[in-house]
Parts: sequence; structure tokens; C-alpha cells
Amino acid sequence: MKNSDDIATAPPLDEQKERSKRKAQTKTLRIENRSFFSLLVRSFLSFAIIITVSVVLVISLAYRANHSDVLNVNVQNISNYLNELTYNAQNPSIPVKSLFGEDGWLDIVDMQGNIIYPQNSERSYTIGELECIADFGSGISVRATRFTADNEEYNYLITKTYPNGDEVYLLLRSDLSIDTGSMPTTKNQYTQREFDLLIYNTTHGDDVIEKYYFESEDGTPYYAIYLDANNDDVTPPYLFVALFSIGILALLILSLVMYIRYINKHVQKPLFALENAMDELSTHNYRKKIEYHGSKEFEHLVESFNDMADLLNQSEQQRDLLEQDRQRMLAGLSHDLKTPITVIQGFAKAIRDGLVDKEDEQKYLNLIVAKSEHMSKLVNEFNEYSRLEHPDFKLSIEQLDVAELVRTYFADIYDEFALRGYSLDAQITEQNLICDADRAQLVRMLENMVSNFFKYTPEGSTLYICVREDGDDAYICIADNGKGIAEEARADIFSPFVVGEKSRNKQGSGLGLAICEKIVSAHGGQISLCDTPIEGYNLQFDIRIPLHKDEPDEK
Repeated sequence: MKNSDDIATAPPLDEQKERSKRKAQTKTLRIENRSFFSLLVRSFLSFAIIITVSVVLVISLAYRANHSDVLNVNVQNISNYLNELTYNAQNPSIPVKSLFGEDGWLDIVDMQGNIIYPQNSERSYTIGELECIADFGSGISVRATRFTADNEEYNYLITKTYPNGDEVYLLLRSDLSIDTGSMPTTKNQYTQREFDLLIYNTTHGDDVIEKYYFESEDGTPYYAIYLDANNDDVTPPYLFVALFSIGILALLILSLVMYIRYINKHVQKPLFALENAMDELSTHNYRKKIEYHGSKEFEHLVESFNDMADLLNQSEQQRDLLEQDRQRMLAGLSHDLKTPITVIQGFAKAIRDGLVDKEDEQKYLNLIVAKSEHMSKLVNEFNEYSRLEHPDFKLSIEQLDVAELVRTYFADIYDEFALRGYSLDAQITEQNLICDADRAQLVRMLENMVSNFFKYTPEGSTLYICVREDGDDAYICIADNGKGIAEEARADIFSPFVVGEKSRNKQGSGLGLAICEKIVSAHGGQISLCDTPIEGYNLQFDIRIPLHKDEPDEK
């Protein structure tokens, strides 16, 4: 058991589990980091081993093939010139020296052994000699073994092996007469030349004498008898493959060295760069970029990382701007609420303490009501702006005629312009401008624009309203001939609570145009402050809302 000191100093169970978890994660990470490079090396080594084993097998097969005389065949042989023999048997154009070597020759003979080509040949053949010459491509091998019989005479054992493995033999006496055997023949005795031709291919190394049967154009049968001595460039296959394999092995070793160096330069280098850049990201340094030029995969990875860093940098900047807007909104709201609250508190205390004459009480009460209504309006506008900002806010979309909506709204408040001492110049198209829009929100936008006009323009000013179709949008132009907006405030005109800072006096909350911008943006449209208002006006807002597009009929 543990003593009390051990129990007291031991870390809590949760902490121990957390440490074990971190160790396991660290171990796993190290294994992955270590195995990434080793995986590539192991893959290449596996590939090299497979190639090496394959080369060894090729060498073995080539060695066996060489000893079975399977591969000792020229690529070009007499059969490639059959067409020339058929149509020009008496004087064929055959490259004898290149085909059969410097010591090679070619004879064209008839079935009786008479030489047709070349006409000045010193050789001649009998029918028996023709029979002893091996046929081209027959695959039959002949071996001759000399031995001494009991009578001390030299005898010969001739063995003929067929491609299917069958064997026949002849036993010849010293005078080349046939003693016994299973080889079919009509002879009782071979001449020396017949015997020499019979065993020539066995006793002359790589030289080969064969006869090739063909028929001329008129059907006359012939033999093409040739000596193939073209063995100068015939390399034993196993030696060629061995040298080739040694070259392959050397190339594989060189490739392995170059491959490891390549991995070190083109894999570890960008990984180290990514690791350093990620460390910078942990310190909120989003401006550091990675410059890398190499393999496409890592270039794409680096580009993706740089894009991510740019997005994070933009997100950080946007977060800072949102924080500044939040602080400005809170400051503006507290500023705009502080003044009416102070007035209400002062007048209410004065009435409570009897400091106001009876005839002035109603005036003070009216001021208290006016200030409270102003506070209520300010809170409602802030609530409306917050609602538009909320991610769950959705428009109540319907298909409505924007031109008719604007026309109806201004018709309802036309008398208010005259009562207040203002003028209205409306140019609204009779064309239907159907949009997918929220009627209440568009009316809210128009109310804010008109409210700003009444607040910030002197009596006698004119409000200009124009509605028409412009491309794929319903275009609304709202302008006035008031004092306009100062140049330094134009950039922030749609920011919330901007009235308390730059653009105008402190009559309003500064949320009116911000709400208008949110409403138009929610409709997929755009509201902007025109840099060059139409002639006769000092301030112009351009509003564009996409027109409704009919969906194509399904076929």
C-alpha cells in the first residue's frame, strides 16, 4: 500500500489520464512523422528487391535456355526471303554475308542435287547427301558418339532427338556401314561426305548447315542449302542478361541514393517550412507566407496553406472591424439614450419636488413624453437592426410589383410633404417590376429614407424619386437638394450610429441607413451613395433589387 505522503503528492486521477493521453498522442505523432520518410524508402527498397529477384530469374532462365540451344537463333533467317526465292530462284537477291556471316554461303539446288545458284559453285550434292542435311526449323538434333567395339574397331552411335523427346539411333561400323538401329533409312552404308553432313551441326560448334524447302513461281521444288556461320555477334544469352542485370542493379543503387536526396530536398524541406509557418500561426501571425517551388503536390499544399493564412488574416481583420463596430454601436446607443434619460429624470424630479409651476407642468410632461417616445423609437430601431443582423432572420418573400409599391407609398404620404413645406418629384414607371421581395421590409426602407429627408434637409427642399427597369434589376433612385453629406463621412454612411460621429447632426439614431443597407442586401440587391448626383440635387442614393426570373418549364 502507498503511504499517506504518496497519496497526498500523487496527481489526481483525471490529471493522470490526461498525461497518459498526451503521451499516447505524442507517441503516435512521432511514429507518423518517422514513418512518412521511412515508408517511401521502404517502398522503393521493396520495388528494388522485386526488380532484383526478377533479374535473377531472367538470368537463370536465360542460362538454361542457352544450354538447351533454344535461344541460339538469328533474328533474320532464310525464311524471311521466301518471296525472293519463289520469284527469283535462279538468281535471288539475298544478302548472304550479312545473313550467314563472312564464311557463310548459299546454294539453290533441285531435287536431284543439281546446283541452280550460284552457277560457278564448286560444291555438288547427291540425293543421299541431301537426305543427310538437317531440315530448316525441324528442331531435330543429331549427336554422334565414337567408341571402340570388342574387335577394337571404331564404331559410331548416331542419335537423333525429335522436338517431342522421342529418340532414334543408328549403330555404324568403322566403314560407316549400318550395323543396327531404329532410325529410318534406305541406306546400308554412308559415304564419308554423307556422314559428315549428317553430324555437321553437332561437330562444328555454332556453324549450321541446313536445307530449306520451297517452290518456285511455276511450282518447281527446290532446296536452299546454306551454311550459317554468323556467330561473331552471338552472345550467350545468360552473359548478356547478366551484364544487363548488373547495369540494372547499379542503376537501382544510384536511383536509391538520388531518391533519398530528392526526398530530403523536396519533401522534408517543404514540411519543415509548413511546420515553421504553423508555429507562426499559433502566435496569430497570419501574414507569413511560404515560398516553395518544386513538386506539384507540395506546391498545391503550400498554396492551400497560404490561402488558409490569407483567410485567417481576413477573418482577423473582419473580427477587429466587427469589434470596432460593436464598440461604436454601444457607445452610440449609450450616448443617444443618455441625453433623453437625463432630460426625463430632470423634468420628473422637478415636477415631483414641486419646482414647476402648475401652468408649466403640462409643457414639462409633454417634453417627458416626447423624450420617452424618442427613446422608444431608438430602442425599436436598434432592435430592428439587431433582428436583421441575426443569422436566423428570414424575409417573408412574395412576388410583388416594386414600382406599384413605391407609387402607393408616396401617394399615401403626399399630403405630408405639403404640410411640412417640402416638395416631391416622382417619376415612376408604369411597367410592372416584379421582384421576389418582403413588402414590409421594403416599406421600412422607404420610411427610413423619407425620415432622413425630413430630418436633415431644410424646409422647401425637394425629394426626387425615380423607379424604372435597368437590365435585370428594379432601379430606385432617391435624391434631394439639401446640404448633402460631408466628404469625410461618405465612406461610413451605411455604418450604424455614424450620426453621432461624422456625417450629420445628432437628431437621429444613426441606424436608419444601416437598416436600409441590411434590407437591400437581404434581397440580394445593392444600395450605394452616388458620387455625382443628377443635376439640381446634392445627394443621391441608388438602389437595385433583382427582378424575378421565371424558371424554365420542365420537359
